[in-house]
Parts: sequence; structure tokens; C-alpha cells
Amino acid sequence: MAHQMTVDQLRTVLSQTLNPSADIRRAAERQLNEASKISGHPLLVLRLVASSDAADAAVRQSAAVHFKNIVKKGWNPDSEHSDHSIVISPSDRNLIKSHLVELMCTVPPQIQAQCSESISLIAAVDFPSKWDNLLPELVQKFNSPDPSVVQGVLLTANSIIKRFRYVQRSDALYSDILYVLERLQAPLLTLFKTTGKAVEAYANDASQLKPRLAALRSTCRIFYSLNWQDLPEYFEDHMGEWMEEFAKYLQYTNPLLTDEDEETEPSPIDVLQAAIVENLNLYANKDEEPFLPFLPNFTSLVWHRLLQVSAYPKHDTLATKSIRFLSSLVGKLMHKSLFQEEATLRQIISNIVIPNLMIREVDEERFEDDPQEFVLGDMEGSDTESRRKCAQELLRAMCRQFEAETTSICSEHVSSMLAEFARDPTNKWQAKDAAVHLMLGISVRAESAAHGVSSVNDNVNIMDFFSTNILSELQQADMS
Repeated sequence: MAHQMTVDQLRTVLSQTLNPSADIRRAAERQLNEASKISGHPLLVLRLVASSDAADAAVRQSAAVHFKNIVKKGWNPDSEHSDHSIVISPSDRNLIKSHLVELMCTVPPQIQAQCSESISLIAAVDFPSKWDNLLPELVQKFNSPDPSVVQGVLLTANSIIKRFRYVQRSDALYSDILYVLERLQAPLLTLFKTTGKAVEAYANDASQLKPRLAALRSTCRIFYSLNWQDLPEYFEDHMGEWMEEFAKYLQYTNPLLTDEDEETEPSPIDVLQAAIVENLNLYANKDEEPFLPFLPNFTSLVWHRLLQVSAYPKHDTLATKSIRFLSSLVGKLMHKSLFQEEATLRQIISNIVIPNLMIREVDEERFEDDPQEFVLGDMEGSDTESRRKCAQELLRAMCRQFEAETTSICSEHVSSMLAEFARDPTNKWQAKDAAVHLMLGISVRAESAAHGVSSVNDNVNIMDFFSTNILSELQQADMS
């Protein structure tokens, strides 16, 4: 019968799981599997995770991963990942839940991430009915002077309450939402505002700014989860405070956090602004009356931010979410007054739609690397988002309210881009590609994945465009 290891024995076995020798690693993993079947083993693992010996950093990380796997396989006997040989006694479960949040807040970031995942796995089973002190413990850590601790508990809270999104309403769901709101809604707003003051105070210190902007972004994701089902009364009563903060960060700039040479990785400001725009879009799609007075200002702010984004992939998420926000507004009769001026429509098409329809160098590289994935990303109905797809959706939204005007303006641009292509087909093929996509955007009124296009724009001669600009190329023997 297997016996309980000592901490030193466990440390040795975990270090062996990192050994370059496959035989040594497999033997160590077998020992860990056997040890997991013994009551008390999870607590022993946590003791090792909590040790403060810097020399044990890799072993502590390995221990944190091992603990997470024990929780994943042993906490919920009804889980598809369940391993019924793993024993976690009721007393061990209570001790783990009593100490795990505090432990998460005292360990280095990599280990903190593993502890956070473990908390989320346990919370999926026990929260809130069997873990009533979890949320108060997390909220208490909002006051920590260490921004990495605050970010850690926010990430954990977010992972716990993401389950409120994309699910059907039920009495049980609303009971859980109400439970969370009563304990989280006020501290969350307070934290958002106090973190904002810290951002102002540390304006010249990038090392202090980055974790605080990350915390603001995490707060925005929690805001999204709490508001996904319905607009809670507290958020309605304090909407002005939230919107004031959102507006501030849509205009926020800081050269310390922006790398003009970076092409792929979004900055902390970019990811925060993308999360804010997603919150705005959530409210806009719900047509919440208390949000309506804020719409003109946010329409202007998102519009101007969209005009500033680069064509680099680092801005793809911010660009697509911003375009979707404008699409959700322009396609609704109730917001028609915001966009009805012809000059406004021309600016949207010239400065937002067409630049985001253009093929970029990175798109060419993606097409060369994986043509099928690139085409899938451009297709309507695919799960992936692209700037081009979102720009076409914006056009269709414009056509729902301003079909004649949008068609006329786009037709001018199509003629201009086709003329540009005709003058230099070898080097200006991108202009024709954009013209084709612009034409597609204004031509299709309705379509479905099952039946394709079911309604078209009567103001567009689709067959003439196809015969003149597409058919001749399809008939060429040399398609290179």
C-alpha cells in the first residue's frame, strides 16, 4: 500500500519530472499518480507550492501544475476528466478552499496563474453554495498595494463569472448573478476609479502602469459578464460614473506604453480600449434606454479611435470591435440621426470601410501560408473575424438605413478603384480586390449559410459588374 510522501520526497519526485531523461520522467510521473490516490496529498503539494525557496522555482511551478491536475481530475466525480482513484477528503477540501486565495496572492506570477486556474476549477463545482467566502476573499484583495495581486484576483473573478455569458436564462442562473452582484458591483466600480487615479499618478512609470492597465481591462471583462444577461439596477444607477471612465480611456495615450515598431502585439492601451468598446457594443445591442444619452459621444470617440489605428495586426481586435460597434448603431432606425448626413456616410466609407477592405502585406503572407484559412476568415458565416468581413457588415448595415446614398457613394469608389487597376494591373491589383469586396458589401441584402444570398440590392447591376470585371479573368488560361 502506498504511503504519504514527505515534502522532501515530493520535491525530489517533482524535480525528476523535469529531468531530460524520458525514463526518469515517466517513473516520477507514475509515483505522482500513485501519491494522488492518498488522502492528504493535495495539501502536501500546496505546502511545496507555498515554500519561499527561490532555488525551488521550477519545482514549485511543477507542483502548482500537479495540484491543478489533481483538482481537475479529482474534485468533481461527475466531470468528464474525473479520475475516481484520486482521493480528496471533505476536510482536505475545506482546508484547500480556506487557504488557496491567500496562497495565490503570495506566489510569483507563473505560479499565481496555476493557482487561479485551480480556484476556477473548484468554483465551477462549489461556488457559490459550497464556497461562500470565496468572493469576499477576492474582493478583500482589491485593496492590496501590489497591482499584480489585484490583477490576479480580477483574473480569477473573471474566470469564475464568465459562465454568466452565452447561456439561457434560468432561476438558478439569476440567483447566482444576484449573489455575485450584491458582493461585487460596488467594490468593482470603486476599484476601477481608484486604479484610474493610480494610472494618473504613475503616468511616467511604465512598470507601474502596465499591471494597472491590465487590471482595468480585467475589470471591463467582469463588467461584460455581469451585464450580459440584463442591465443590473446598480449599473443603471451608476452608469454615468462607468461611462465617464470608459470615455477617458478611449482617449488615453501614453508613449511609454506604445511601441511604434511593434506590428503584432497590441499594447496595454489597445487591449483595454478593445474591452471598453465591447462593453459599449453590449449596451448598444440591448438598446438600453439609460445608455442612449451617452451614445453620441461614444460614437464620436470610437469613430476617431478607429481612424487612428494602424493596418498592423496588433490593432485587428480593436478595429473589428470598433467597426462592429458602429455597425450595430448605423443599422438601426432609432440611431438614424447620428449618420444621416451625406458627408458622414462618405467619411465612413472613405476612412473606415475602404481602408479595412484593402489587402495588407500581412494578409498576403497569411494567404501564402494557409490559403484555406485565409478564405475561411473572409467568408460570411465563419467563426473567425477579419477587418474585411466587419467592413462588409458595416456596409450592409448602412444599406439597411441609407441604401440609395450608400450605393451611390460606393459606386463612385468602385469606378475609381477599377480605373486605378486598369492603369497598372500588375501593381494595383489590390484596388480591384477592394472594389470587388465593396461591390459585394452593397449588393447583398440578405443571405444565410444554408441557402446563400436570398435578396439583393436593386440599385446594383450585379451581372453587368460580373461580366465586365470578373468573368474575363476567370476565363483566362494563365491565372498566374
